[in-house]
Amino acid sequence: MKFFKARVLLWPLLLIAVLVVSGMGAAFVFGGLNALALSSLFTSTSNERDSQVIQSVTRVQEVALLSLHIEGVDRHESNGAIFGVAIPASEKTTLIQYKLDAKLGIDGSQVKIEPTGPDSFRVTIPEFIGIGFDDPVFEDPLEDNNALSWLAAPAVQTRMINNILSDENKQKYTTQNAAALKEQVEVFYSGIIACVDPEITIDFEFAG
Repeated sequence: MKFFKARVLLWPLLLIAVLVVSGMGAAFVFGGLNALALSSLFTSTSNERDSQVIQSVTRVQEVALLSLHIEGVDRHESNGAIFGVAIPASEKTTLIQYKLDAKLGIDGSQVKIEPTGPDSFRVTIPEFIGIGFDDPVFEDPLEDNNALSWLAAPAVQTRMINNILSDENKQKYTTQNAAALKEQVEVFYSGIIACVDPEITIDFEFAG
């Protein structure tokens, strides 16, 4: 009789335990559903990064002697053709206006300074080079089209820009300014040697 009473008293406890476990399970399921529902309401953003690693470092001794500010217009012309014969009124002209600073100078590691007497030196200067371009600015291309210009191949802007920044143009600028470069290099190295001994006589010899 006492054992039966003890079993009757266990039912409320078992019922409470079942309810608690059921409630926890429902909360878990409901919470998971809510997480899924909430995640669908938001979108994620991503950023792309370009990671670079410097593999080697090369020491250069380029000496900039002149800086030229250049402004110009590069012109590209094309036309349509059939079997190699140009089609009338198919000409297309593309213009790109640009401005940049061209740096001209020498490779300082190739300069030779040799004594020619007790108080005299000969400075041998290598060929002048185009070191590079600073602050290039390119305007949007302009096109002049004729009636049938759609038959002509379009200009490639990157190719036009590469032509403006080409080694051929660097060489052209050094050739055009050879006299100014010689004058500047003499001033540059004379000033350096004069700081050591202002009485030294200097003779310059230029390559080419």
